[in-house]
Amino acid sequence: MTERADVTALARWLRTWVGEEGQIRGFHNHSVWGTNPATFLDFTSGHQAFSAPATAAFAEALARRPDERALAMWRRMMLFQARTVQADGQFCHIGFQVGESATAGLIHNMVGCIGLLEGLRHAGHLLEPAEQAEVLAAVRANLDACRVYGGGRPTAEGTVNQEYARVWAKLRYTELSGDDRYADELADDLDDLVRLSSVPGVPDAESAGAYRQPTDRAGGGILEPAEYYGLMIVPLVLGARRFGRPDLLAEAVRLSLHVARSAWVDDRGCTRYHRYWYVRDSTVLRTTTPMLVAGMGLSLYGIDEVLADVDHTELAEFVDRCLATYAAYQTPAGYFASATGWHNEADVAPSTAWHAHDLLFLVRHTETPASFWDAVFAEHDRQSVLLSDRAYWVEDGVHWAILSPATAGDLSIYGRKDRDVFGRSFFAWTDKEPLPAELELPGAPQFFVADDGIYRLDDSERAVDVSVLGALPYQGHLRDA
Repeated sequence: MTERADVTALARWLRTWVGEEGQIRGFHNHSVWGTNPATFLDFTSGHQAFSAPATAAFAEALARRPDERALAMWRRMMLFQARTVQADGQFCHIGFQVGESATAGLIHNMVGCIGLLEGLRHAGHLLEPAEQAEVLAAVRANLDACRVYGGGRPTAEGTVNQEYARVWAKLRYTELSGDDRYADELADDLDDLVRLSSVPGVPDAESAGAYRQPTDRAGGGILEPAEYYGLMIVPLVLGARRFGRPDLLAEAVRLSLHVARSAWVDDRGCTRYHRYWYVRDSTVLRTTTPMLVAGMGLSLYGIDEVLADVDHTELAEFVDRCLATYAAYQTPAGYFASATGWHNEADVAPSTAWHAHDLLFLVRHTETPASFWDAVFAEHDRQSVLLSDRAYWVEDGVHWAILSPATAGDLSIYGRKDRDVFGRSFFAWTDKEPLPAELELPGAPQFFVADDGIYRLDDSERAVDVSVLGALPYQGHLRDA
């Protein structure tokens, strides 16, 4: 039997980042591109619309297991996302790995819409009619605001996963609202996207990738990274059902096989997503790493949609192997390792957004036990550390930090789960302001990386779970060596 991740622990961990207004805070680490707000000199850890799939994940669990605490939290999450809007009509907080430095972009708007719509699909009956109408109106207004990108339709200059995500949002909006304003666009949008982006034959004759930028077909460029394929697969499956189009379902299968057959096996024996392919004329090159672990969820969600309509043993077995990968990389606190191969904070610092995508898939794919919400709202009274030879993540209650072992010195970042900004501590001999006292993490562990492993230096007696990423083992306290 395939080993499975603890979905309840993941949901509990995500719940600890949800603020009183329903915002989903987090350290917004983009472990595909290796960036985060600190790398752009932006110290944002507040809500990001890219985390909105968590609203759909919690909605599905709530519909299965009604709970007053969960309903109150989920309602706040839905209404915060729906109401938090810029003057131009786009959602606020759409910068993700660049924080508040970016206030425009299609994908984070569309993922915000998808989170709201899929949440409404699962548990909309638990909202007041006026609230249901408000959510649908917010999605409609956002789709209108995002007509600044390509006039609201796919173009050769667009980014393919983002354009597909817009069709997903238009499909679900049409289904849930009864408003047909987009109905005549949907089939043509899907046909245009297949025509513009599909790259048959990668990595084999039964598979197809998708150019990230259709204009790269002429001069060469990358295909979409593996974690974005769910944004393409889901609308193709939904369109196939709506229009009775087996050709759209066949394209969804080809995209799914592209992800499954491009995968690789890492040094833990785990199945991992590839990074992306570069295609130029007859040259086809694959890159596997560095690549994420947390963040596989949307593509797996898409493959699950395919498997609902197609009996496909190979894809089902791929999903099972990915479930085992989640289990291998999950920490006792519930979060997963972000990535491997970066050898910096991108490997260890967990982004709530990518984990929200994982929760969306995992809640759908697993049963929700009767004890689910009690466990989700329970407190986790242990410190958690994810440790590597170059960086480590530590969280304790509301506090979190990204630090370097004593054998490195580039990371000294501190934040809180109940704050919208984080800070960086500087050496005392610099002229920088000291770290605000509220961000300090009392009793943060300290580590030394030696040739034979990683040792702990401090003498704290705090209960702690240490998980290790990389080849060097954790050797425990130096005092015990």
